[in-house]
Amino acid sequence: MEHLFLINFIFLVAILPVLYIRRTYFRRNIFLGRFLGNYIFIAHYVFFLLIILGVVNYFYRLSSLNMVTIAFVVLPIFFVYSYKNFSFAKVIKNEIRLEKHKSGKKLRIAFISDVHLSALTNKQNIEDSLKKMSEEEPDILLIGGDLVDFSCKDIKADFTSSFREVEPKYGIYAVVGNHEYHGGIEANIKYIESLGVKVLRDNILKIQGINIIGRDDVTNKNRKKISHLIKNIDRDLPIVLLDHNPNSIAEAIVSKIDLELCGHTHRGQFFPYNLIVKKMYKNYHGYKKFGLTHTIVSAGFSSWLIPHRVNSTSEINIIDLYY
Repeated sequence: MEHLFLINFIFLVAILPVLYIRRTYFRRNIFLGRFLGNYIFIAHYVFFLLIILGVVNYFYRLSSLNMVTIAFVVLPIFFVYSYKNFSFAKVIKNEIRLEKHKSGKKLRIAFISDVHLSALTNKQNIEDSLKKMSEEEPDILLIGGDLVDFSCKDIKADFTSSFREVEPKYGIYAVVGNHEYHGGIEANIKYIESLGVKVLRDNILKIQGINIIGRDDVTNKNRKKISHLIKNIDRDLPIVLLDHNPNSIAEAIVSKIDLELCGHTHRGQFFPYNLIVKKMYKNYHGYKKFGLTHTIVSAGFSSWLIPHRVNSTSEINIIDLYY
């Protein structure tokens, strides 16, 4: 048992230099990229399973055959469960009523984030999830950054018409995230706009009597502060802020933003990172209200590299905003 634990720990640590190699090669090779993503996930959970079996064995003295049988039953079931959580986006619905705005209007917002289009992306999964979103008949689609995983040059499938088929009547808008910056911001923006998506970088839209602010990512150290962006807008109208990273929530509360939509966290994606990410942000996932400021943080529409989720699912947020 101790030998198995040591071997698995060595394989787990061996991931670190391989991750660096991925930056230059694994991103573009579909077979090796998928192998690495699954390897990382399996290595983590074999490691945890060995710890659990070690504890059980200490009290009940399991035979080697029993331990192998448990491993071969538990791991495949867990593997399928976590892959399903990643592959099929779940629709999450929220009704938000803005107390200080009561014009009797309603806007249905579809919100997704962290699509991470790359060579590894399963086009069918993306289009199935987009179809599920389209069936909700949103008025507008907002995308919270990291639509591209690294460089648009790595993307092999043709998504030219995929997002256009959602057809919300007020259009599709996105902000950029840290991954667009890592892979070359200008080329990635050009690619995103070729999909029929308008990119907002410290821009303000006025749609159906709502101010929608698309904020540049925190990677850009020269991005404008929220207080500057709202300086000259009509504060009698509701303000919806789209910002990739939820570390701006405290700033949004001070600026009395009505609704902030963020992504980035992936809800930690799988244990134990769920617990770590939860400690990092005022809201790391889902809906939370702070005073008059409503916030929603998406777990992501897909994922980067690792095609598995535990205590997290790929998701589509459908928000009925009453104002």
